[in-house]
Amino acid sequence: MPESLDWLFLREKPTLALLAIAELDPAYAALVAKRIDSTFPHTSSILSLLEDNGLIKARPEGRVRYLELTNQGKKVAAELKSLREALRAPTVLRKKADRLKELADRGGSQLRLGPLRRDISRLKASGDDELIRAADEIDKIILAAIG
Repeated sequence: MPESLDWLFLREKPTLALLAIAELDPAYAALVAKRIDSTFPHTSSILSLLEDNGLIKARPEGRVRYLELTNQGKKVAAELKSLREALRAPTVLRKKADRLKELADRGGSQLRLGPLRRDISRLKASGDDELIRAADEIDKIILAAIG
């Protein structure tokens, strides 16, 4: 009996396997296993589950079974990629905001306005209220420093 897709994608390796198949050309089990840092037997069981749930299909060619995403697999992979990016983005941007504030606080020769202002604009465009407030604070520090 196929496992629930909810349960399948709440684990790291199946998610990574599906994304690896989307990125690799050509994709086959040994290459996917290497990409996701998993054993071949574990990867094979993951690939079987993905195939049982209609997300990938295997195309045998000689001794190799090439893997490709089905239309549903492509949709799921795109959504997983978006989710991973969304989960990472705030953390990366917050670290950037902290670094920009540190540079702005130092002022002096460390303060390069062009790149700093560009990065602040990106933070303000993030749509995250906390990052926008941080960017505004950094902007005030810069304006005070340049006088």
